Amino acid sequence: MAIDLSETAGLTRSNLVAIFLAALVIRILNWISIDDPSLYAFAGDSPIYWDGAKAWLDSGYFSRAEGGGFVPETERVPLYHLFLVPFRWIFDDMLWPVLIAQSILDTGTCMLIGLLGAQLTRSTGLLAGLLAAAWPNLVIHSQLILSDSLFLFLFTGVLYFASKYLKSARLADAVVVGILCGGAIMTRSVALYIPISMAISAPFISRKILGNWHSGLFASIAILGAGLVVVSPLLLRNANNYDSFQLTAQGGTHLLNWVVGYVNSLEKGKTFTEEAQKIQERHRFQMQRNGLEVNISNPFEAAAMQVAFAKQEFRKIPIQSVLKAWLYGAALNLGTPAVIMDPRIRTYNRNSLMDSRGTSVMGRLWSFLEGNDPTYLTWVAIGLIASTFCVGLQFYGWIVLMRHTVWPALFGTLAIGYFLLVNGPVGTPKYRLPFEPILIVFQALALLTLFRRFQRKPASSLG
Repeated sequence: MAIDLSETAGLTRSNLVAIFLAALVIRILNWISIDDPSLYAFAGDSPIYWDGAKAWLDSGYFSRAEGGGFVPETERVPLYHLFLVPFRWIFDDMLWPVLIAQSILDTGTCMLIGLLGAQLTRSTGLLAGLLAAAWPNLVIHSQLILSDSLFLFLFTGVLYFASKYLKSARLADAVVVGILCGGAIMTRSVALYIPISMAISAPFISRKILGNWHSGLFASIAILGAGLVVVSPLLLRNANNYDSFQLTAQGGTHLLNWVVGYVNSLEKGKTFTEEAQKIQERHRFQMQRNGLEVNISNPFEAAAMQVAFAKQEFRKIPIQSVLKAWLYGAALNLGTPAVIMDPRIRTYNRNSLMDSRGTSVMGRLWSFLEGNDPTYLTWVAIGLIASTFCVGLQFYGWIVLMRHTVWPALFGTLAIGYFLLVNGPVGTPKYRLPFEPILIVFQALALLTLFRRFQRKPASSLG
């Protein structure tokens, strides 16, 4: 017995209102429960965005404060900074207006997740939207000064309009996908290759839906063209000022430290910090030996040197070690409980998973958990139990969808696979956020299927 996929699709206005109110109330309650929003909201890269928005206001361009003046910001893409600029201008250092705005934005994400699920059935969409309203990973990140909530809103829009294109192959949906992809890329460059992959798939979709290739070719051009229009100001700035068509100069540091350094740390069982420092020392030594100097006025040159050295080091790593590291990252991305990202819980944490020792997932986890605070361990245990349950449901929901309508299941699988591939060995709930909407829809489908089986209703036609 399974979900009847011939059920009416789409959400009613009352469905959307219910999702909106549930999501907003939960986020308000979470905000009220925070003792000190300034301590809660600032995590990781938060100062980069918060201070960067202020620097943009003071300098009049996308910059960061440095050495008593301002230099162009090249390590980040600008859209989240731009999102913060009005709040820094009107409210200065007050955090609550931004947190309220992000909470409202995140309720919009929950509604989009509902609409995404409703492409299957109305009940799937309503349940997916309500699950999203209470989804810990969304709630936690909606009240952090990080780019994730804005990115998730834009990328969920990409998923929704892409799912509409998957059903009807309308050119208008492809244009919206391109615009939203451009916005997502300008928020987090991790989405850079999403429009390219969607443009490649568009002709095949139009062939299946409309029986021709040319509609899909027009859609491909629309996706790439619309996306390019959005990202072109940053590309032109970098081309004119730094002779580079890269969006950011962050790629060198990421590839050298977070990919090669982390893979080496997993292979040798050492901490990430140890291996990152060693690889940086080897890079500096090689540059000195070859008589190379970093042009401090062009961060993209320095990044290119880092990328070249990282590729050189990457070739030395056995392929099985690379595969093992990517599987390790995938396991963490899929299974790490979101509750450990809550700053109120993280205050109890004594260790660092990145700087744990061990050559396997279990070895690293044991090193991380051993000797940690009992309160933190309790939350981790609760989170792991809930996460295991959810992952099982999501896998079951994927099987249900795969059995009865292959294309949406394949679309979701490819989107998840893309982010697991790009994230590589690095895995936290933060990096799972982009594909949480898909996992939520899978889980909603699984819960509805199990509920109807429990109710012992007769089998329904699956179209």
